[in-house]
Amino acid sequence: MAVREKGFPRGYTFLKIVNFREVQMPLRSDWSAKPCPIARSLDVLGDPWVVVILRELFTGNERFDGLRDRLEVADTVLSKRLNVLVDAGLVDPVQYGGGSARARYEYRLTGAGRETLPVLHALAQWGAKHKSDGDLRSSTLEISCARCGETANSADWCTVCNLPLDAASTQWRRPTDSSVALRLASPSSD
Repeated sequence: MAVREKGFPRGYTFLKIVNFREVQMPLRSDWSAKPCPIARSLDVLGDPWVVVILRELFTGNERFDGLRDRLEVADTVLSKRLNVLVDAGLVDPVQYGGGSARARYEYRLTGAGRETLPVLHALAQWGAKHKSDGDLRSSTLEISCARCGETANSADWCTVCNLPLDAASTQWRRPTDSSVALRLASPSSD
């Protein structure tokens, strides 16, 4: 509700929020039923936390604590995003410990989750080309074919081997430690 506060000149209008919960707006609409496949995909993959969680799952970082520590994310944020991934069928929670009071889970990529790898590659390649901080060596995630060792020029295909880039045939070098090639985690069976 707009009100005019005393002591301010005419023409200044302030919004007085009486109860924040009543006026809080969602960040965006639900796009899950849109006819556009890009909109439907963004309904899940359009959240930056979801994308970096997927990145970590591909590297084999599957446990809640490991994800939280690597991403430096709040428990509530991580929990909500993992639930989104589970609900979307991209991740399966697999209990590995804990009792009935507090079960512990690993989050494993499903077949649909593994199919997001080219999306991550495309984002990394686009970011390296268009969002560099100027020092490409320190900001670029290098994606290469584990079979031939060549840097990938495509998000989903090795142009040297002429074979697809999947989790089993891809390695990454992180900007923070480019001396170590990181083999992606072996795919779990569905």
